[in-house]
Amino acid sequence: MLLAELLAASERVAATRSRLAKIDALAQCLRRLEPSEIALGVAYLSGDTRQGRIGIGYATLKEARAAKRASSPRLTLAQVDEALASISQIKGEGSAAERQRLLAELFARATAPEQDFLARLLLGELRQGALEGFMLDAIAKAANLPPGRVRAAAMRAGGLAAV
Repeated sequence: MLLAELLAASERVAATRSRLAKIDALAQCLRRLEPSEIALGVAYLSGDTRQGRIGIGYATLKEARAAKRASSPRLTLAQVDEALASISQIKGEGSAAERQRLLAELFARATAPEQDFLARLLLGELRQGALEGFMLDAIAKAANLPPGRVRAAAMRAGGLAAV
């Protein structure tokens, strides 16, 4: 799935106050994900990344956003995850500069709205109004399962992305 498609779902969620509309928008997005993308989609829509904190702060993001940007959406969830995985592995001397370089490369492949979404995601400031409870209900709706069953599976698995 393109990051732009996930971003559109996130924007629909943020634009409404209705619990049912939020759940419906999330469930529709989840249904369109490929099986290999589900954990990423759930994590990103929940405001998390698979890698957790990757050593990126405001200053690094500001520099990365100053770089060029894509004119049309082509960035996929898998490409974002791959880039974040690479960034999260960087340690030692010169690591800040290397993280900056890789982040700038990622942001150069993102459109302006995608850059904004990624920046908020990486800073833990997604704030779209979709708390874990909404995501749990959206997963249940997308999979045609009772919410209690999804809740129990999430508790056993240690989180929604693993479900």
